[in-house]
Amino acid sequence: MNYSHHELTFNVPITQLMRSQADQVSQYQDNPDKLRQVYRNILVVLAVDYYCQCMGIKTNLESSTVWNPGLQLLANSADLELKNLGRVECCALLKNQDTVMVSREAQYDKLGYIAVVLDEDSNEAILRGFSENLVGDGEVFSLQDWDDLDLFLLKVEEWENQPSVASSQVTQLSQWLRGWVDAGWQSLEALIAPEQPTPAWVVRGPMKSQETSQNSVIKRGKLLHFEGMDEAIALLISLDSEISQEMDISVEIQSLDRRTELPLNLEISILNDEGQAVMQALAKSTEHIKLNFSGQPQEEFGVKVALGPVSFLEHFVI
Repeated sequence: MNYSHHELTFNVPITQLMRSQADQVSQYQDNPDKLRQVYRNILVVLAVDYYCQCMGIKTNLESSTVWNPGLQLLANSADLELKNLGRVECCALLKNQDTVMVSREAQYDKLGYIAVVLDEDSNEAILRGFSENLVGDGEVFSLQDWDDLDLFLLKVEEWENQPSVASSQVTQLSQWLRGWVDAGWQSLEALIAPEQPTPAWVVRGPMKSQETSQNSVIKRGKLLHFEGMDEAIALLISLDSEISQEMDISVEIQSLDRRTELPLNLEISILNDEGQAVMQALAKSTEHIKLNFSGQPQEEFGVKVALGPVSFLEHFVI
């Protein structure tokens, strides 16, 4: 491992187990370029996860989109969830490369970005830098504009000390109607699949899920992890894909197995564009809570899920 004050980097050995995991998932890609892309994405996620474990930062490796071949076919993203905080994007680059490629779909709903150099000759993944906010537009960014890893450690400490974790990005629901889903949001089928950190998943294929065959409903979800709870809570968003002047929206929270009751006094709120609660519900011996409403194009709203002093806030625009 390489740890210096002036230029903080971190070297992670690429083990045979890491390569096996990358091989196992990437083999489902027919296109050779996509196969290599997925392979590298998995390696950098595993490298950043290893770094986080060494630094005492809790992660949720199994929730990364890299394990879902269907999602990887549709998007180039390598995200890693930091428990109770949010997601960082793990960005792969090759040795001697001085630019970092971050796809547009990977630039949504991220706490920041970690650049990882894959050195195939020395079998190492080198964490080179961190960027909380990308400098520039497009998908290619100069590594010179990135900060050292010490900023990432400082930001994690800052995020952990915040009583409420809010998404810094706005999820655009209109993109869901076009098949472009923000990283971190998964199909219901993928969300409730058994969690296993060593991927041995059955390939689900590119998003041929029930919402396209049952009526015109699109349903996506993400997992919320509250400290002290063994099981995550699922936040589900359902949309009516029929084009009209108003969009019907359902927001639901439930336990993963759909049989366990939600934590007592877990609260869900729908917020208007000024952050004021316009709908609220409180869990009282129930397995799920569902709120229905409608909105017009470009209208903004928020969803807040709170348990005691900890809350998750997601921002949306229709």
